[in-house]
Amino acid sequence: MKPVRVLLPINAKGTTSACSDAAFGLARRFEAELEVLHPCPPPSQRLPYATELSPIYFEAYLDVSRKQVDDEEKQATAWFEKTSAKWADVESQLLTVEGLVGPAVAQRAKTADFSVLPTVAAAEDEMFDEARDAALFSSGRPVLFVPDEAGGNIGETIVIAWKDAVESARAVACAGPFLEAASLVRLVSLIEEGEEEDETALAMANYLAAACLPVELQSVRLGDRDVGDAILEEAGSGVLLVMGGYGRWRWQEWVFGGATDYVLRNTDVAVLMSH
Repeated sequence: MKPVRVLLPINAKGTTSACSDAAFGLARRFEAELEVLHPCPPPSQRLPYATELSPIYFEAYLDVSRKQVDDEEKQATAWFEKTSAKWADVESQLLTVEGLVGPAVAQRAKTADFSVLPTVAAAEDEMFDEARDAALFSSGRPVLFVPDEAGGNIGETIVIAWKDAVESARAVACAGPFLEAASLVRLVSLIEEGEEEDETALAMANYLAAACLPVELQSVRLGDRDVGDAILEEAGSGVLLVMGGYGRWRWQEWVFGGATDYVLRNTDVAVLMSH
């Protein structure tokens, strides 16, 4: 099934130019509608220590919060109108949802083919942190993470970072529409010290070849490199990287480091990721 909806979460000021170009451009390519989502916490969720405030101060804080909400909604609308005017041939709409960022993004992402969000390096703030988590962990759908350096025709060359894991298989399945339009697909399997070549990598390459995709299998020794660094090094520039996200418990990546977190902080190519 071809994509029918792309989700682009934004804050009051919009999103990065690379992200908006990718979202509008892919919506045009796939002839899909683009939903621009502005999650906006309502006034009642902006009050500090609301239960300890006197009624007078409570109302005063509530008035300030209402004005903040109005201002943010106006900023988001202005950004959308300016940006969508450049992409007049793309069916797009702005949806402002008053509620917490995580639940709002997760709910709308479930009915989108994929969400488009900036990488950690491109936009590291609380709103996009929550949006990234919600889209990746709570939607069951893939996320396209876009760095500032990304540009051009995303997906002309696709690199699949393969490992024998459910997350990798799901990422490949989610990348179907991108794979169909690619002129080259490189399936990269990293081999750690003391390990044999991954037989599932050959099986996946054969599967993709049977689907008439221009696939090349590359089995590469990891050596003394970290996995995340090796993935980006082998991917190269100007590609779409497809990979599974957080194959182990996330707290382990926070504490010990991991490929997913490293890629999201250091990639200069777009990454389609599925958890």
